[in-house]
Amino acid sequence: MSAHAAQQWMLSQGDLTVTVSPRGGSILQVAWRGTSILLPAGGPEGAAACFPMVPFGNRIAGNRFSFGGESFLLQPNTDEPLVLHGDGWLDTWHLADRTGNAIELDLVRKQSSRSPYVFQAHQKVHLEEGGLSLSLRVKNLGDAALPFGIGFHPFFRRTPDMTLQTRVRDMWREGEGHLPDGRQDIPKELDFSTPQAIPSRWINNAFGGFAGKARLLWPDIDLALDLNCDPVFDVMMIYAPQAQTDFVCLEPMSHLPNGHNLPDLGGLSVLEPGEELAGTIRMTVRHMPRNGEKNDG
Repeated sequence: MSAHAAQQWMLSQGDLTVTVSPRGGSILQVAWRGTSILLPAGGPEGAAACFPMVPFGNRIAGNRFSFGGESFLLQPNTDEPLVLHGDGWLDTWHLADRTGNAIELDLVRKQSSRSPYVFQAHQKVHLEEGGLSLSLRVKNLGDAALPFGIGFHPFFRRTPDMTLQTRVRDMWREGEGHLPDGRQDIPKELDFSTPQAIPSRWINNAFGGFAGKARLLWPDIDLALDLNCDPVFDVMMIYAPQAQTDFVCLEPMSHLPNGHNLPDLGGLSVLEPGEELAGTIRMTVRHMPRNGEKNDG
């Protein structure tokens, strides 16, 4: 690995500390008073606590899709048979700007036989008062329109007493190849319209009609995290690989997995040459004092 790729940047404000890496444009850790609330559990070498998904998220059936009268083939980018999460999370991003509480990173993806996508991506990691904002923008640098998508893949700290609250419209079954194979009724154990714990089992489902808000509550550290996402992120992917894992992924996305092969492109945005797609998510952290304890957060 090059010296540049090994570089890291640290941001700190108040009780929050964030570490950013050019490798995958990823966040390596988000800590509150020294306790990690986003864990390094995925991405390249399993070192990322959050990474951007661009120019699409999740998988594409058969690594193929048709658009504008043409057929396109993508090559796998991991050991899995299906191309995963686009290109951004595996490439080295370059520092565009750094201030006291923000890092901006750029990535240019040139023409390749592995993918039809030619694009420029820009990400801003901004540590604000009481929270963190992540902004992602992608521009089509190709010579033809293509369907684009963006998303974020955070690995949130998970404990047995942690609860999740969020509102969605529908849920997609997980089918062969981890692809969605149709809508289903939301089971009670995955209905997070009121706060409840993450069930102790494999979860890998897309939820449509995500209202853009979610709340995580960790009673063991008296902490709440509010996730607020721009309207472009109207899909939430929930991923927990096993019952005993110490993380859960809540992935805001602008489209459904395999949107390339779904009606209406599953929410993907058609970008003409030079057009952009952008969105921001914000994580606000608050100390939730127990009865009789003074609120200092």
